[in-house]
Amino acid sequence: MTLAALKTKLIIKTGTSIADVIFDYDLYFNNQREKTYPFVLWAIDGASFKKDHRSTTIQKTKILTLTAFVVINYDPNTQNKITLWDTIEGYFDTYINKMNDTDCIRVLNIDDLKGVYLHEGERSADTELGVMYPEIQIKMWC
Repeated sequence: MTLAALKTKLIIKTGTSIADVIFDYDLYFNNQREKTYPFVLWAIDGASFKKDHRSTTIQKTKILTLTAFVVINYDPNTQNKITLWDTIEGYFDTYINKMNDTDCIRVLNIDDLKGVYLHEGERSADTELGVMYPEIQIKMWC
């Protein structure tokens, strides 16, 4: 499976609370772009992969290890950041389980994902909170 094919499989919004799925840091950090919240940013830049390069394998597989961010807008005057972190964690749980039901991809470490809470201003100048999930392992085939 190519990265382009994987990208189409990761754009899952139906049945989730995720409003947008982004794959490009430049797009995320573009201040002229209007952002739709909450969104998932898949950091394909810098991802690592493991692949069997033999031409005689029955089924081509690739395991990609990458980071995902779930981001939501935040008003510190009216919203509680702990509640928002809980909320976006739930959004990501729903999203990643829907993604895992997609043909030809599986999250190998779905039962052991580690997350990091990101405070306002840590990733951008916008008033956003997020959760970072480093080292998500996605097995791709087809």
